[in-house]
Amino acid sequence: MSPFALKRVPAVLAAASGALATSAALAIEPANLQTGPFYVTPTLDTDLGYTDNLYRSSSDKVSTWKSLVTPRIQAWLENGLNTYSLTYEGDDYRYFSSHDDDFYDQTVNLDIHQEFNARNRFNAFAEYYDGHEERGTGVAELAASLLDGPVELKRKTLGGDYIFGAVTTRGRLQLNAKTEDIVYQNFRQRTQYRDYDKGSFGGTFFWAISPRTDILADLRYEDVAYAKVDPGVASGTRDAEQWSYFLGAEWDATAKISGSIRLGIYDREYDSALREDDDGFSWEVDVTYSPRTYSSLNLESRRYTQETNGLGDAVDTNETSLTWEHDWASRSRTTVGAYVGTDDYTGSEREDDRWGVDLSYTYALRRWIDLGIGYRYEDRESDITIFDYNRNEYYLKAEFSL
Repeated sequence: MSPFALKRVPAVLAAASGALATSAALAIEPANLQTGPFYVTPTLDTDLGYTDNLYRSSSDKVSTWKSLVTPRIQAWLENGLNTYSLTYEGDDYRYFSSHDDDFYDQTVNLDIHQEFNARNRFNAFAEYYDGHEERGTGVAELAASLLDGPVELKRKTLGGDYIFGAVTTRGRLQLNAKTEDIVYQNFRQRTQYRDYDKGSFGGTFFWAISPRTDILADLRYEDVAYAKVDPGVASGTRDAEQWSYFLGAEWDATAKISGSIRLGIYDREYDSALREDDDGFSWEVDVTYSPRTYSSLNLESRRYTQETNGLGDAVDTNETSLTWEHDWASRSRTTVGAYVGTDDYTGSEREDDRWGVDLSYTYALRRWIDLGIGYRYEDRESDITIFDYNRNEYYLKAEFSL
């Protein structure tokens, strides 16, 4: 193999993607059921917790015990280096002091990884989400006490990427595309103006400068189109196009450090001349430092633009998190995390500063059972004081597999 060999996308990536998205930090090692060439992996996560501010409100706080039960089943097939995976996940939310907020979310994921030959690889994914936004978040951020339940939505996502370049060559090109459709299902007088479609595509060129390091150039395009224009908003449609340009580097896993850094700019232009176009500096940092095999620090930092849930044209978000994971013995793990962030609602006077911590302890009782305990804190201070809140949450968890 060439000293500049690029890392290969693992054949099991597609099959594992659904489980990794929700349980990457778990210590349990699920066993698989096998029927011919098919594998089936069922898991069950349970949470019992208490929060002192269910609706994330600045006053008249509602406290409650709550439970979350998450059954998950993944069926997958491997054919040489090719993998096909279908995952179903349910999230059953129960609030002991506010049964109006009980809800059952459902998510279905399809993942495909196909390697045509050494120089051509393809990944595709599709997701269907039928779920909700908690009162006090999203579209219902300010209307928790005015609504008789959570806001329901359906989201459809379809996308994929194509990688050209053999693992033995210095250069590699990755092209990607994605479409996302969000439609709210209730409280239509309020939510009908929040339905939107978003399409995106982009490309990244990687060039290996050492056996474990690539430099890269990244180009991205997004187009968002809202289904309806709110007649009560004088500035018109929020439809927009955005281009983003990045330069950076990516490190393959070494004894102590791995990750990637991207630095660049973005340019967002609105269809409505009554909205002010936005541009600025952007970044994406994801670096993991492992001074020991049983201890790691992960730093993540991003600056990006997202759709607003209410005020302004969009939200320019900066957020940084630091997480420390440490295995104290073969069965015990602690996780300590903290984050800080700023949300600037462009086209309005609102700007939020937020921070939080998350502490947890996990004990692997058996190969197929993890038990845990944890604490979370959230705090937000806004230039518009009605958006201020703080929230404490305590939880016990148990995670099961075969």
